[in-house]
Amino acid sequence: MDRSEEEFSGARPMRWYDRDPAFKNAMAQLHVASDQHQAQVALNIIKIIVEHKMENETDLKMEALNDALLSPASLEELSQKRRWYDVHKTLSSAIQLLQDCPADLQQRLIPSIVQVIERTLEHSNPHAG
Repeated sequence: MDRSEEEFSGARPMRWYDRDPAFKNAMAQLHVASDQHQAQVALNIIKIIVEHKMENETDLKMEALNDALLSPASLEELSQKRRWYDVHKTLSSAIQLLQDCPADLQQRLIPSIVQVIERTLEHSNPHAG
């Protein structure tokens, strides 16, 4: 069987990004990063996705992206957020854009996104490494 014991343990359901160890680690680092660094990473994730989709002339719903990035989150919306990154509107939008990409596109984008996260956070902590 290919599934790990972790998936069957029932302790916590596997998150979609846990399937890639490097991305899982990068997301864990991003989770504890400052709001400023989370915002910087979020904008870079969006940039990577948009640039890739423009290069490949795939459908990108810019109206949905603009709505997600520009509309402020209400207190009611924030209280309904379940994922750690949902409290940061731009980061939530960036991660959702990535999650909504087809699996093959995700696999092509994730290494670049991991690099962006690592580079951004490396500059925030000169003693890391």
